[in-house]
Amino acid sequence: MTGRRRIRPGSRLLLGIALVFGTLGAVCAGALLADFALDLLGIVSPPVRLGVKVIAMAAALPAGFYLVERAFLARSSATSRKTPGP
Repeated sequence: MTGRRRIRPGSRLLLGIALVFGTLGAVCAGALLADFALDLLGIVSPPVRLGVKVIAMAAALPAGFYLVERAFLARSSATSRKTPGP
């Protein structure tokens, strides 16, 4: 018989907030890193800069989701170890 896992109050809300801020942080980090790399390379063409920034921001999104997911998995596994079993 499988035991029912108890969802802690506020955990879904906290996950939603973390995903929103993780997404915003990933987009900003992707744009900043792309801007820095383009400055180092000396690229000044606005369409090229915009295209590279869009690609970098799209590539950074999975990293933001991954970091939030890892944080919540670590949080849930740490609390499940603390609760006594039946």
